[in-house]
Amino acid sequence: MLDEKDLQAIAHLMDLKMAQQKQEIIGELDTKLASQKKEIMGEVSALMESYFEPKFNLLADSLAAVNEKLKALPDPDLMDKMQEELDLHHQLLKLHTKEINALKKAQ
Repeated sequence: MLDEKDLQAIAHLMDLKMAQQKQEIIGELDTKLASQKKEIMGEVSALMESYFEPKFNLLADSLAAVNEKLKALPDPDLMDKMQEELDLHHQLLKLHTKEINALKKAQ
């Protein structure tokens, strides 16, 4: 018959076996969780790429179009110079019109 020492030895062996099985189960779970995490991250990455890439491409195209339009605008300094020349021509036109009218009256 089994005495107390035998029962304690059996209990100890059972505890060791359960601890070993527990570690095996934890190891398997860690491996599976790591695999699932990798799979999920891959799927998330694919979803983000399919969602954001067209939007970023559209944004890049829009920015390129705006940049081209900005390049097509004349230089502000050139516009100021042209406005000054236009004002001068307008003043000369008024002066010449007055002179022509004065000459017509003198005839």
